Amino acid sequence: MQGRRKEKIDYTSAVESIGADIIRSDRFRSAEKIPHHRYENVAEHSLRVAKQSYRMAVWLRKHGFHVDYGDVVRGSLLHDIGMTESDIHKSPGWRKAYRHPKEGAEIAEREFHANAVQKNAVRRHMWPISVIPPVHTAGWIIGSSDKYCSVKERASRLFQSLHKEG
Repeated sequence: MQGRRKEKIDYTSAVESIGADIIRSDRFRSAEKIPHHRYENVAEHSLRVAKQSYRMAVWLRKHGFHVDYGDVVRGSLLHDIGMTESDIHKSPGWRKAYRHPKEGAEIAEREFHANAVQKNAVRRHMWPISVIPPVHTAGWIIGSSDKYCSVKERASRLFQSLHKEG
């Protein structure tokens, strides 16, 4: 019996296609200047989260779950957009954790016409730091992808520095 051939999916192209208006916006481009997780910037991190979220959404759909790719990608690209508002990114960690999702949901609606699912995902992506969890599957995917990518980003830099020392 021959193994099933795995279909190759271009996650980058899918994210760039679904979120083209966000990625090309002045607001998102300004996120390239804002440091995030010490070694990255908000735009790079958001793109990484969008690709991971899309990957998870594809897997969930293959296993019978209803997931809207547009909600997942757009919510992911916008999940940290609140960091671009004033100097939130310079706030102490706890203040930033609470302020940027609220600001981000407002920006997402006002500038990118985010729907209720996307707004809720942006507003609740910091759960469990924030008290109220996401309502929709897209929000859970985005929150999980955000944590996964954050850990991966920090760990890869840590291992790079340890490798250079040793």
